[in-house]
Amino acid sequence: MHTRCDFGAGREATSRREAVSTVAEPIAPGRVAELIAKEEDHFRSKRQRSDQLWKQAKQYIPRGVASSFQDAAPQPVFVDHGKGSRVWDVDGNEYVDFHNGFGVMVVGHAHPQIVQTITERAAKGTHFAQPVVDDAVVAEELSRRFKQPQWRFTNSGTESTLDAVRLARGFTGRDRLIKVEASYHGHHDALLVSVEPSPDLMGPADQPVSVPYSGGTPQAVVDLVTVVPFNDLEILERTLDRHRDEVAAIIVEPVMMNIGIVLPDDGYLAGVRDLAHRHGALLIFDEVKTGVTIAAGGATERFGVTPDLVALAKAIGGGLPCGAVGGRADVMGTIDEHKVVQIGT
Repeated sequence: MHTRCDFGAGREATSRREAVSTVAEPIAPGRVAELIAKEEDHFRSKRQRSDQLWKQAKQYIPRGVASSFQDAAPQPVFVDHGKGSRVWDVDGNEYVDFHNGFGVMVVGHAHPQIVQTITERAAKGTHFAQPVVDDAVVAEELSRRFKQPQWRFTNSGTESTLDAVRLARGFTGRDRLIKVEASYHGHHDALLVSVEPSPDLMGPADQPVSVPYSGGTPQAVVDLVTVVPFNDLEILERTLDRHRDEVAAIIVEPVMMNIGIVLPDDGYLAGVRDLAHRHGALLIFDEVKTGVTIAAGGATERFGVTPDLVALAKAIGGGLPCGAVGGRADVMGTIDEHKVVQIGT
């Protein structure tokens, strides 16, 4: 994964890292394996109920977990409940939760206000497939925070980025997308590309190869996605020139969070926006992780750059399935015109 901030040395440095050791004595692989096995045995000994539930779940659920992101070694930990910053597993072990459900639970588990609100809503009914008062109330607040006049709601971040991509393609009449190498934007085919590319497949740093992340992704879809490194406007400009009049949108995480936390260089986000507009493309911010977490108005507020479309999810739902896509009036107007379809139960 090529980013100037972390992987700029590229393949040239790989051989040097392998050849030079900073350890005084050679590491004994056998000893390392022995220590790992010992720790794993200790881990399992304190989580026997989790192990039992995992084996039971594997009879009906692939790998025994509801999402492959939960497939942790040496075994998944089944959680019983949480309160504030802590969670307890089914074996009674207590943890300080630094994970927070991939950043969803930023106000903590079982926050009294969220519990009360969910309880009140459930008592009135939870689903009608009809408009409710909350729709416009939440859309107005999101509009105020993210400087986007129009909104539609979804059930997840994957749906939000999927809708954002469709809106961009429908508005521009173009098909090609540009994404950052090693960024994750949900598990739909259009963006499930070069998320964790193998070093022997990723290609040169200045022109990365688009690599499918999963089997079942059509090559024709992968071919419509062009990959660039983060924090490199020069390569982005060359890429846009190479695909002139083809690009519908550039989608970025304003703060790259799939390889740790990588902040944008000063001027980078504004530069991406300007290059996109110069080439007739739209800028999409994937704020599924940064939205309402790094600021009330997410990265849009924090860095003072407003994209053409923004995708939200995770923290805005407080632990419930929830997402939203917002955008410029003319772009979202393609829904009013029945040019782009955005639907759901």
